Amino acid sequence: MGSGPSLLHREDIHVVIVGGGYAGIQLAKSLKNKARFTLIDPKEMLYHNVGAVRSCTEPGFAKRILMPYAPVFGQNFKQGAVTAINAAEKTVLLSSGETVKYSHLVLATGSTGSFPGKLPDEMITAAEVTQKSEAVLKLVQGAKKIVIIGGGAVGTEVAGEIATDYKDKEVTLIHPRDKLVNGESSDAFQKRLKEILQGLGVKLVLGERVTNLDELPTDRVETATVMTDKGTEISADLVIPCTGLKVNSTAYKDSLASSMEDNGCLKVNNLFEVQGTERIYAIGDCTNIPETKMAYRAGMHAELLAKNILAQETGGTMKEYKPDPFIMVVSVGRKAGIGQKGSSLLPEFMVRMLKSRDMMTGRYWKEMGQKPPI
Repeated sequence: MGSGPSLLHREDIHVVIVGGGYAGIQLAKSLKNKARFTLIDPKEMLYHNVGAVRSCTEPGFAKRILMPYAPVFGQNFKQGAVTAINAAEKTVLLSSGETVKYSHLVLATGSTGSFPGKLPDEMITAAEVTQKSEAVLKLVQGAKKIVIIGGGAVGTEVAGEIATDYKDKEVTLIHPRDKLVNGESSDAFQKRLKEILQGLGVKLVLGERVTNLDELPTDRVETATVMTDKGTEISADLVIPCTGLKVNSTAYKDSLASSMEDNGCLKVNNLFEVQGTERIYAIGDCTNIPETKMAYRAGMHAELLAKNILAQETGGTMKEYKPDPFIMVVSVGRKAGIGQKGSSLLPEFMVRMLKSRDMMTGRYWKEMGQKPPI
């Protein structure tokens, strides 16, 4: 944030950030040495889910996607789960029973979904995540016919990782829509993405929905038949579900019910202010901003909100958020990838350098002010 205004001398200013994902850490970094803040998250570390798919195929990669909060935020980090908000008293309640008072509350709770794209709520330590990643890796190594259900960004990238690193395995990707990853992407993006996947040997089953997911083995290698609503039957010995992304509204669903959309998103204006509240904001995946949810956009929300909070308290001018043009970057294994900005495809070498090479782990270790593990 440079050498702009500071609120550190203001004892009445305490920004509480709920959620330590990409939005939360960027806001905390932007406020560091600028204002008193507390970052609250149930986990002890950032789970770099942008790179998590590679932990399912590369031994030892899990340690590269787990970035501890304490070394960068110190006493400004509090490990805990927020269960309620008292807007009248300006406090949040933790599951431990502790209350934390705020002057500004920022909800950056993100979203939840299936592993590896997201973590289960109960998984809060690096050791637990590493154990889970290694267990999935062993399943992938032991299977011969792998079916991935869900062709969003995570499912598509999982398929690419497995097909790149384990060429002897049959990989099938099933998706209920005709377009992979994002329906807003161009026909050229879709054509090239499918070419890359099929070039790696991935079988694509598009426009079909799996009907027997609950009966399929997702935690063990076991022969099974995956069935779709079009009558397709696919033999598998490992099924990896990559579906069910939902807004993580646990911290606010009871306290701010009137400010929520039906899907759990918080209604915000272009200053990230939550509708019907005072000094409560939301950024990242938990907002109803009409744009594709992405880590870099969450970071943009955070940077602007930090500037606006500082401006608001120092007589400066606040700026409204304006969503930028469509952008999407998808890795397909460590050697390939595709991206789109606006209506144009990005050069593939750029995507490989930006994401596919190390799944952006180097960048985020630097963001967290630490050196990546060797």
